[in-house]
Amino acid sequence: MKLYSDYRVLPSLRLVDMPPYAFGQLDELKMEVAAEGKELIDLSLGSPDRPTHPTVLKALYDGMQKLRNQQYPIFSGLPAFKERICEWFSARFGVTLDPATHVLPLIGSKEGIGHLAFAYIQEGDITITPSPYYPVHMRATTLSGGQVYELPLKPENQYVGDLDAIPEDVLIRAKIMILSYPHNPTGASVNKAYLKKAVDLCKRYNIILLNDLAYSEIWFDEHKSSSILEVEGAMDVAIEFHTFSKTYNMAGMRLGFACGNPEIIHTLYKLKTNLDYGVCMGIQEAGIAALNLGDDYREEIRLEYQKRRDYLVPRLRNIGFKPMNPKGAMYVWVPINVTSLEFATKLLKETGVSVVPGVTFGANGEGHIRIAMVQDVPALERACDGIEAFCKSHPLALQV
Repeated sequence: MKLYSDYRVLPSLRLVDMPPYAFGQLDELKMEVAAEGKELIDLSLGSPDRPTHPTVLKALYDGMQKLRNQQYPIFSGLPAFKERICEWFSARFGVTLDPATHVLPLIGSKEGIGHLAFAYIQEGDITITPSPYYPVHMRATTLSGGQVYELPLKPENQYVGDLDAIPEDVLIRAKIMILSYPHNPTGASVNKAYLKKAVDLCKRYNIILLNDLAYSEIWFDEHKSSSILEVEGAMDVAIEFHTFSKTYNMAGMRLGFACGNPEIIHTLYKLKTNLDYGVCMGIQEAGIAALNLGDDYREEIRLEYQKRRDYLVPRLRNIGFKPMNPKGAMYVWVPINVTSLEFATKLLKETGVSVVPGVTFGANGEGHIRIAMVQDVPALERACDGIEAFCKSHPLALQV
């Protein structure tokens, strides 16, 4: 006779059906490479390689000496941090925000994007997501019980989604539309006219416009990034997400913020009060110090990534690839001629160079790899040497 304890308690089918995260799949291979004594050049995760600025680390240390910061945080965020965000936002984008109603600190922007889906999506609701996509843009809606309409990003359109191609029945059922430019993984960018068109569309169909602006300060050439909130009328429908991980090399601190429509901000705040205790206030003090580093610091970071791009793209083309020349973000999107997981695993095993298979970013990402520019130029040179040698051994891997 079987007892209840003989049966497994199964997790949610939504989680069971979720495709595995490729980053986890590659971790074991990375450890094998390291165990063999081979140099691992990790160009997979978009985790900046540069150290956090000493001023920021000091602010974190000093902040955590305060007894108040060792206790539960203020749910709505440290007032001084929100005020500093609003000052920076006004200087950078020319948009005035109210720290009390327009801004909410987050445990990283990924957390906030995920929580927004749980706050708004019900069974059968649709999120319109450009595809290939940053995984949480799809996964949050799916785990919430909603459906994802993937708006294809095509090379002939410079990986910019065609808003006119979205079917009417999708627009009617949509609860959220996601934009994310500069784009992960392709490095594409859009202008203000495109943002205006998205705002007008979302207002017409009563859709929340989620703008993931994780790479606002990493743009190349003349393609300076804009905030969705610069667009007239955007405050009626839009919420925008920012992160300190990329520009300020603070990925491990998990700090970001959302800003925009007060009702949407309040709804996200309400959801978060049911699931977490807000952001560590010592980390928020570090965020103030980061914003105080100034434009010269941000420009130096931006130019370093541009220098890496200016080396990597021509070198890959010399090898025989046809990569997208990114206008922003910290990635190069490279078409290949074999399945992306096969390419990434073989490349890692044989050369120690780790890249992300494009299928990680959805079906429209298959046939590509993403290379993160998270190593300096000498390391990128060694990585390209390995990739070139790999392609000579596997000539069919190159796009033809």
